Amino acid sequence: MRMMSKILGAVLIFLALLLFLPLCGRQKTVAPKLILVLSIDQMRFDYLTRFDGLFKGGFRRLLDQGAVFSQAMYRHASTETGPGHSVILSGRHASHSGIVANSWYDSFLKKSINVVDDPVQSPVGGQGRSASPVNFIGFTLGDLLKQKSAGSRVVGVSLKDRSAILMAGRRADAAYWFENLGGNFITSTYYMQSAPEWLERWNGRHFADGYRSKQWTRLIADEKLYEKYAGPDAVEGEWDRKDIVFPHAIRGKPPRPEFYDDFRRTPFADEMTLGIALEAMKAHEIGSDHLTDILAIGFSATDNIGHTYGAYSQEMMDQMLRLDLTLQKLFQEVEVRVGLVNTLVVLTADHGSLPLVETLQAKGLEAKRAKPDVLVRAVNQALQTRFPGVSGLIADYELPDFYLDEEVMHRKNLRREEVETAIVKALMSTGLVEAVYTHSQLLNDGPTEDRFFRLFRNSFYQPRSPHIITRLKEYIYLDERPGGTGHGSAYDYDRHIPIIFMGTGIKSGRYAEPCGPEDIAPTLGRLLGVDCPREHDSRLLLEMIQ
Repeated sequence: MRMMSKILGAVLIFLALLLFLPLCGRQKTVAPKLILVLSIDQMRFDYLTRFDGLFKGGFRRLLDQGAVFSQAMYRHASTETGPGHSVILSGRHASHSGIVANSWYDSFLKKSINVVDDPVQSPVGGQGRSASPVNFIGFTLGDLLKQKSAGSRVVGVSLKDRSAILMAGRRADAAYWFENLGGNFITSTYYMQSAPEWLERWNGRHFADGYRSKQWTRLIADEKLYEKYAGPDAVEGEWDRKDIVFPHAIRGKPPRPEFYDDFRRTPFADEMTLGIALEAMKAHEIGSDHLTDILAIGFSATDNIGHTYGAYSQEMMDQMLRLDLTLQKLFQEVEVRVGLVNTLVVLTADHGSLPLVETLQAKGLEAKRAKPDVLVRAVNQALQTRFPGVSGLIADYELPDFYLDEEVMHRKNLRREEVETAIVKALMSTGLVEAVYTHSQLLNDGPTEDRFFRLFRNSFYQPRSPHIITRLKEYIYLDERPGGTGHGSAYDYDRHIPIIFMGTGIKSGRYAEPCGPEDIAPTLGRLLGVDCPREHDSRLLLEMIQ
């Protein structure tokens, strides 16, 4: 009997060890207290490589401690602010979200509407746009997180309304953005009925007004350093071709909207955005408990400076150096308030940009500036010739794209294919256009030899997309102004952006496998245990996860 007891005891101990040993090596996954999402508007990936040796702050930390994806490109053709920001925390193409552009023509209302227009709402905290995420179809990571954890807080802050609103999502606690009318950060009744005391107190400081008599000078006094990394200061093709050398004064006087518009064109706008973001973080108690919160911050000055001075300007170099310090201040505050060990940081951009045409020409590339009316005149003339006496066939245009008036075609008994053919021939005759896509083409399988077709299809949502969608030739910049540059094409220079993850559980290093911002939300969802839908052409960034 005693022998049987010993054997039974040994068996029980063995079984206990079998159950216990697997647990010894198992690490419990702790969700971060804060997901900090940083969108640098119009940030090209090559800013990280060109200025690598100069970074000492936030960019330095991200490059040294983060997982840096060097081949991240948007998988859509409409490389504008609205579409880009709509993807970052949803992972959804415009073909599903409906965010086809910054604005589109509404055939029912007979007018163009902004991506975040919502006439049902009212501005709160000052004058400005009546805005909300109502035009976005679907859900963001924050929406899904709040469904799983109702106590989680989600807030978006940016200089631009569409940046803050579209990253935050439908169920966000709040979104705040800056308006030139009055120079205030505001929100809307979609989020709250009255401005909180902290927001009124912040606006009462009139941060931007403090720069009324100040100039934007180089951060580093050594002008030769700027010439080494960015070339000469005065470059033909910059902005108005007048105010193109350091230092830059801010035009106008507060509270005139012209002053605030010009203020956006300086690095100080990002410093202001940081200030309001930290106030919002405190007010909403973000990262203060065990539940995961999301704070999405859109730094927009890079976009305004890029449009004005170009990607290879001394102004852009100075912007990157100053933003490096701004991000350092942000990380220092997060360290104190939440702890970076409890924070998962994601940095990306909504699109890239086309370098100045003149800069490209100096490199021997066939770049060209063109006036938008070249396309408009060609289309109108072709329609008048082909359909004499018929007016109003073009309902509206978001150049280089066109909306047809289907009521006119029906009333005049015109075949849509004939109208489209006339327009396509006219556009191709300008010498500015590489290809044209129609609704019928985008609703069907495209030519296999056209590598851009899938990008345009991902940007296509039939109820909102233009009827005639134009792909300009590479390096063509279409604009009325004599200088400056932009984005919006399907070419690599507009799609190639940075993606960096940094935080506990992330393996730092360089990753060269192709990816895109569409991968950010589902990857974060995997880390948080949230089922975030994926597009057919997206993937999970599993190679960086420990």
